[in-house]
This record gives sequence, structure tokens and C-alpha cells, in this order.
Amino acid sequence: MRKLFILFFGIALSLSYGTEIFAADNLILQCLAKEETQLHKDKVQGILYRLNQEFINELATSNDIALKKNYVNEICNSAKHSPSVGLLRLLLLKESDIYDLSLSAVDPSLRPFKMAYIKEFQKQIPRLFMQYISGLQAEMATPDCLTKAIPELVYFNERLKYLEEEMSNHEVMRDKNKIVNIFVKLQNIKSLKANCANQEKMQSSKKMKKKEGANF
Repeated sequence: MRKLFILFFGIALSLSYGTEIFAADNLILQCLAKEETQLHKDKVQGILYRLNQEFINELATSNDIALKKNYVNEICNSAKHSPSVGLLRLLLLKESDIYDLSLSAVDPSLRPFKMAYIKEFQKQIPRLFMQYISGLQAEMATPDCLTKAIPELVYFNERLKYLEEEMSNHEVMRDKNKIVNIFVKLQNIKSLKANCANQEKMQSSKKMKKKEGANF
């Protein structure tokens, strides 16, 4: 149903504006495309690349869905997060406030479609968040490493697992302080991975010594 809506929305825009709308400047899309190019150059194929592709595919569907310039600057010029992760963070924290909802250049007949698309896109953000976290966890040396380092993840995992159908996405993700803490800790994801790998080596070494001791 969602794919049909997106397809219809894209066709409606194309019929109304021709191909020009898809050639219009979209700063966040350009920023994500630059990140994609860098990821290819660095041969990165993990969860960060998949998140980047998710956002590019979603935003390319409707090129006139724009973000406020101050948020685009924060996302694209951040030294703390990649553009894709920075975008995910602000979509969780700011929700609908992140969008540039100026409708002056949009045909009045298409305004409801634009607003509906934004609402539909925003609904996907908790899923993208947990998908990203699951992908990071899969890159760790042990299955519970990330949740031990970032216990706030357990809170959201439980809420999304049991409450998603009963509560709105806004209510499920409403604890913004926990979201802030998660992304602060994710700034050190490389260190978290290294610590996790070291702990796994230590545990494996202890198990090996115990096994060797038991054989004597």
C-alpha cells in the first residue's frame, strides 16, 4: 500500500511539473549522494551504506520534499556523525519540525499529497532506526555488546516490539533524552567495536585456559 502511494505521488508530481521537479536542487539529497560516493571510494558496504541507500531512495521519490536549511547544514557539516546518521538522529529528535513545509511553490491540488508523503515517510523512521542499530550490532564481536555499551537501546527495542501497534511513532520514540544519549555514544562506535572485540578475545582466552586446565 505504501509503495503504491509513493508511486502515485511521484506520478502526480511528474504530470504536474514534468521532469523539472526531479532536476530541482535538493540539498539533503545532494549531501547524501556525496556521502554515497565517499562510501564507494572507501569500499564501505555495511549498515551505514544501507542506511544511506534507504534515505536516497526515499527522498529521490519526491525531490521537492526538503528540509529546513539550518538542519541540512547541521547534518552535512557535522564532524560527529555521517550525513545519513545525522539525518536519522534529527528525524528522531525533531520529527515534523525538520521539514521545510513552505507550500507556496506547490500546486494547491498537490499539497495534500505532499503532506501525506511527509507523514508516511516519518512513520518509517523508527523502523530505520532499529534496522540501523541491528546492523551495527551484527558488526560487533558479540550479540549483546552494543546493548551493554548503550543500555538505552533496550528501552526502545522493548517499546517498538510490544507497543508499536498500540501507540503512535511519536509516543514510542518520545523520550528524546535517551535518543540524544544513544547518538552521543554512537559517536564512539569504532571504539565500542574495538572494546567489544578485545573483550571477546579475553573471554575466549579464559575459556581456552579453563579447558586446557581441565584436561590435566
